[in-house]
Amino acid sequence: MQFQSDRLSFRLINDDDFPQIYRLQSDPVAMHFIRPVVTEPAPVLERMELWAKYAAANPGFGVLAIESLDRQQFIGYSVFRHLHFEPGNEVEIGYTISKEFTGKGLATEAAKRLMKYGQDEFGLQNFVAYTNQLNHASNRVLEKSGFAKVGEELVNDLDCFRWEIQF
Repeated sequence: MQFQSDRLSFRLINDDDFPQIYRLQSDPVAMHFIRPVVTEPAPVLERMELWAKYAAANPGFGVLAIESLDRQQFIGYSVFRHLHFEPGNEVEIGYTISKEFTGKGLATEAAKRLMKYGQDEFGLQNFVAYTNQLNHASNRVLEKSGFAKVGEELVNDLDCFRWEIQF
């Protein structure tokens, strides 16, 4: 699975991406609104193994590396998956962008492209997303992408907004 937007390229995460994923998941700024930071490689390796198994069992779904087209550089990762990695659940989109690339509209571009991918490849008409209630930048990304805030849920022990969009 690989696709592009105007400025971004998306592909399944692979083992070679471990250093970048570990860097993001151990970065207090990147993880501030998502989950506690990791201080050891083992939890990241376990997550990446789960991601690989899920992608193998669910072709076209998974955790995707996001790279800039102009620099061909890893800038973050996104999810295009069934909620909780359980097939049959709603499809969730999400994004984690390295701090040096935030504020450039890349998360909004990623969210919109993930939805287009879901529509084109799977005929999906509904998507969900979650943001920490205090993450104003990510809340704004989903608003600009057409999502509506529909409720609140606890995710990774954080108070989050639940967002939905239907085409």
